[in-house]
Amino acid sequence: MNPTSPEPIKSAGFTPEQREYLSGLFAGVSARGQEFSDVEPAPTHKDLIFEERVKRELHPLDAYEQIVENAINNKAPDKEDIFRFKWNGLFFLTPVKDAFMARLRIPGGVVTTFQLRELARVAQELTSGYVQITTRANFQMRLIQPKDAPEFLRRIQSVGLHTRGAGADNIRNLTANPTAGIDPVELIDTLPFCRDLGQIIINDRAFYDLPRKFNIAFDGGGLIGSVEDTNDIGVKAVKLGDEIVFRIALGGATGHKAFARDLGVVVPPAEINKVVAAVVRVYIANGNRGDRKKARLRHLLETWTLEKYLAETEKLLGKQLRRAPYDVAQMRWASQELPHSHIGDFPQKQRGLNYVGATCPVGHITPRQMLRLAELADSYGSGEIRLTV
Repeated sequence: MNPTSPEPIKSAGFTPEQREYLSGLFAGVSARGQEFSDVEPAPTHKDLIFEERVKRELHPLDAYEQIVENAINNKAPDKEDIFRFKWNGLFFLTPVKDAFMARLRIPGGVVTTFQLRELARVAQELTSGYVQITTRANFQMRLIQPKDAPEFLRRIQSVGLHTRGAGADNIRNLTANPTAGIDPVELIDTLPFCRDLGQIIINDRAFYDLPRKFNIAFDGGGLIGSVEDTNDIGVKAVKLGDEIVFRIALGGATGHKAFARDLGVVVPPAEINKVVAAVVRVYIANGNRGDRKKARLRHLLETWTLEKYLAETEKLLGKQLRRAPYDVAQMRWASQELPHSHIGDFPQKQRGLNYVGATCPVGHITPRQMLRLAELADSYGSGEIRLTV
């Protein structure tokens, strides 16, 4: 039966007033040459691509019980769980090695010596015995047997770190300037914003169902940049007269020769994370979930203008953001004007104190080196170690 015909209305038990209203509605739809069958039905699980189907059948954050179940018999995950377990930072490396690589989340790349010591012990006892430093100022460890995965996650969490969202369709490790808060020429310390956004993300499940991975970086304008323009969202501190504000750029992607484009607004520090969260929510609602190769934010901006993206963001915020034309001169920071190595010892903004930068060839560090580094940081420093991008 034609859904726009009046016959179903007569037999559906509506009141006379309801029948009159619906008859007029259907007549108007029919006059425009449309039918309600023209409206695309919600996709069933079988209509979705593999990754979206897996997420709908069981949210990956609810797959921890399966990690424990597999551990009992040291069982490798099946195809669906290989994807789901990435939400807990576990990447199964088959067929190269039938074991997990685990990636942590360390907002801003800052760890303390007690955390570093436990990570070194975990690497010695549960992994391959070495640790990698990633390009997102993060640690990852390899060759974790399925039987050891729950214990690995427990020990990481026991020192105040976690792995949730370290891979797959999530917001990856948040990055900032490695010398944030101690840089003598920075405009603003970005670590508090980086840490606060990390808490916002981990406490909202909506941020664990993105169309694809997502990168966010903060730059406070110091001597060592955060390469924020290669991120989906790059947040950069600038000076407008005597005021320090943030500019936002969208659509960068490391390795794709795509640099983020300025959104044309400035945001006061007190509001920046609320705005960043809204930008991410627009991507969650509108990103491509049917083609993984077209699912990054930069691809959405191939069909949307920045003006449209800004309008959708402001709609969520319920307010208009402050417009400010992009000014090249305004964007000249110390990291561009004063070439500066991050290797060596340099004065901090705190009088009489210095920071020391060292390098790890190809990003590899051993547990023994980590323990020695912790000893040095406690004996001669503040007990804090920072990773760089």
